[in-house]
Amino acid sequence: MRTAPARLGELVEKRGQITREQLLRALRNQKVLGGRLGTCLLEIEALSEEQLCSALAEQFAMPCATPEDLRGIPDDVLEMLPAKVARRCHAIAFRASSTQVKVALIDARNLAYQDEISFVVGKRILWHVAPELRLMEALEKHYGVECPSRYAKLLDKMNRSRFLWARESSAGKEGTAARQPADQLHWDTKIAGVAAAPPADSPSSVSVELPHFQHQTLELPTLAPASATTAVAPAATAPLTPAPPTAPAAVPATAPPAAPPVAPSPPAGAAKAAKATRPPKPLPAPPSPPSPRSGTAAAAPTGPSRPTVDEIEQRLLQPRQRDDVARALIDFAAGLLQRAVLFVVRKEEISAWLWSGPGLDVERLAALRLSLQQPSFFDGLQEKDASFSGRLAPLPSHLALGACFTAPPLAKEVVALPVKVRDRLVAALFFEPRSAAGAGLAPSDLADLQRVIAKAEIAFEVCIMQSKLRKA
Repeated sequence: MRTAPARLGELVEKRGQITREQLLRALRNQKVLGGRLGTCLLEIEALSEEQLCSALAEQFAMPCATPEDLRGIPDDVLEMLPAKVARRCHAIAFRASSTQVKVALIDARNLAYQDEISFVVGKRILWHVAPELRLMEALEKHYGVECPSRYAKLLDKMNRSRFLWARESSAGKEGTAARQPADQLHWDTKIAGVAAAPPADSPSSVSVELPHFQHQTLELPTLAPASATTAVAPAATAPLTPAPPTAPAAVPATAPPAAPPVAPSPPAGAAKAAKATRPPKPLPAPPSPPSPRSGTAAAAPTGPSRPTVDEIEQRLLQPRQRDDVARALIDFAAGLLQRAVLFVVRKEEISAWLWSGPGLDVERLAALRLSLQQPSFFDGLQEKDASFSGRLAPLPSHLALGACFTAPPLAKEVVALPVKVRDRLVAALFFEPRSAAGAGLAPSDLADLQRVIAKAEIAFEVCIMQSKLRKA
């Protein structure tokens, strides 16, 4: 009687190649992002590619196709398996002799796929299992199947270049490119190449780590939910709704004139003057909890008015409350990005705090409430040294977020950077990796944004400590 193959996670854990914590982390990522468990283990660097191939071979009791097997496949071998069948079954023929053909496929236990391939090929087949990552790469190269960005970015790190095979086919067998360890893609801070993925050995692809500061445990004050009666300014009338009465914040540069007279384009250094001249509107919101605010395209500072990193750092040196920190962060993001949303995390609830950019449904953003218990990219942001970049899975929480981006719709590629205080997620900056001018976000701009987030994390901690001192 044929027994069912062992589970991959249990197999590599019994081998001592991964820990229980790594397995659970990979399973959580798989729940949010999909794909095979082996791919998720590669993304978090829990397993090497060689270890994965060995485990798959043991799991399915058949040989595993290596990256070398799937390179340089002759055209006559590829023609044995029609493109339509290869795409549907996620399989590829890579070696052939007069009597048999070697075929690799992802789902090696799918007998229906095996029967279909055997009928089409018409020869004896020696089956091989293949890692999802490598087979998707081979299908893209030989059959034009689009490789999802999630896999493409991981392959970039593993192959030192997205086009490794193209260089090898032209250079012959001059040498084997050295493998770099698989680098975490979707839950990683090394995303300086999100907009354009240069080769990993290129000077322009230097990754910038987002610092996290280790301290003793600190209990964060609970933020009250945003009031349902909080006024949300329409996009055509004001770039940002005013802050709570105790902490009016600077209006981003080039704001259109509203009710009170304000200088049309104040530099970031004139924030204090703007606070002094702009009288706060009475709002029922309490002074400490943040309330949703909206921005428009006109609110994004451009040209010489765009705040610099040094100017934002000056604003973060002595913050009076958390709203000041949040506004400084969103003001800097507005100068770099077309659209950005800063989310706040209150215990298990996530809501929009501040946002900037055109084509946002401010009413939906103000009413948006997500839970950390729901599957979403926010769940992954809680991991250590984690961030998100790529396409959003079709989950209910992601669809609700995408509905807030109306004209144009939410981009396929998005980025989310966590804001943490002592390893606890307190906020997250969500944005499309396009600059305010519409081009791809430059790695240097992303590095500046990470630097500002690191400073904001310290500023948030300062505000929390000040609050605790006042209550002591």
